[in-house]
Amino acid sequence: MFVTELDGHPVRLDAPHDLSFIARWGAVFAVFDEQDSGNLCFGVEGAQGRLFLKYAGASTMRYDGAVEDAVVRLRHAGQVHRDLAHPNLVTLREAVDVGSGHVLIFEWTDAVPIGRQYGRSDVVRSLAPAARAAAVQQIYDFHVHVADRGWTPIDLYDGSVMLDPDTGRVTLCDLDLYQRAPVVNEMGRMWGSTRFMSPEEYEFGAQIDEVTTVHTLGALAHTFLGDDRTRSRAEWVGTSGQFAVAARALEAERGRRWKSVAALAHAWPHPWIRGTPVVPAVE
Repeated sequence: MFVTELDGHPVRLDAPHDLSFIARWGAVFAVFDEQDSGNLCFGVEGAQGRLFLKYAGASTMRYDGAVEDAVVRLRHAGQVHRDLAHPNLVTLREAVDVGSGHVLIFEWTDAVPIGRQYGRSDVVRSLAPAARAAAVQQIYDFHVHVADRGWTPIDLYDGSVMLDPDTGRVTLCDLDLYQRAPVVNEMGRMWGSTRFMSPEEYEFGAQIDEVTTVHTLGALAHTFLGDDRTRSRAEWVGTSGQFAVAARALEAERGRRWKSVAALAHAWPHPWIRGTPVVPAVE
């Protein structure tokens, strides 16, 4: 392991790498060097305010692939974020080639990442069930936008979600692997967390589409209102109507799920907007 420093913050790498270009955007105040994606991430503060930088081009500690592949994926991520710009998506300011690498510059957010790996489930638990249900609605509505724009989520999981506990506002991030539809499973076991993956994401040659997304979104409802590992009714703090909508989304048989993300989003009983929590007859 090679350790360098940026503004007093250690950065752990697999090999030496020149990161002096980061000073172009300001002083580093946070380092995230443990990702297995091949990316290095930094919190930077300068003339443009606080920014989040995501860089591919260095040999990182936990990434086993080729650096060049990480760079290609990050360039693709820039295309995804530009095309899916939305109030609930982190704001991409610019994308820049730096030497043999590539860096994406996002606006900084103080929203808290809720992924299990961050150990901040307390942020979700601090909200009332109605606010949690509203957060689920925001995720669903954003993915209606994703589908309308012709994209298919890949590797969507709780680590893609950040939450402002003061306002209940959701911010999505890390959409690097989203793909233009149509998508076919060419891997067998695809990228993703097992807690959020559908059966077809393990099946070589299977179609990956909105019905697949519906399954993942059903699991995310349990992240906010229950337990996404067990999906147990006993752990559920939402309404019975909400549980029924999520249960239909999580059906193993594709034909039994909601037929589109829009149908799921419309069916979700949102107490702040739709009043009485019942399951609408929407296909």
